[in-house]
Amino acid sequence: MKRILGCAMVVLFLGAAPLLAKSVEGNEYDKGKTLYKNNCQFCHGIRGDGKGPAAEPLLGHPVDFTNSKFWQDDVEKKIEDTIKKGKEMMPAFDLSPDEIKAIISYMSHTFKKAAQNNN
Repeated sequence: MKRILGCAMVVLFLGAAPLLAKSVEGNEYDKGKTLYKNNCQFCHGIRGDGKGPAAEPLLGHPVDFTNSKFWQDDVEKKIEDTIKKGKEMMPAFDLSPDEIKAIISYMSHTFKKAAQNNN
């Protein structure tokens, strides 16, 4: 009887694990979307195309995340380094590793797919 209960608990846990993972992934995406909106969208644009309201007067336009060339190489490291250190006209941002990971998750799910569809 105990063995059956133990097996049932394992099956329930294994069945719930994907749902829990999806929930955590969704929360990270939402957090990343909010962080992007608050920190990146003004220059990089709502579509990630580098055409935000502040982009025009900048010397050198913000990076276009919908360009497939952006997603080559070690893009996660590139995004993390740019957020932490800044680049050209972009200032550095003081964000936690979890916040940076959330922004990368949002960007990958949103703009990388757009870049793939543009090819």
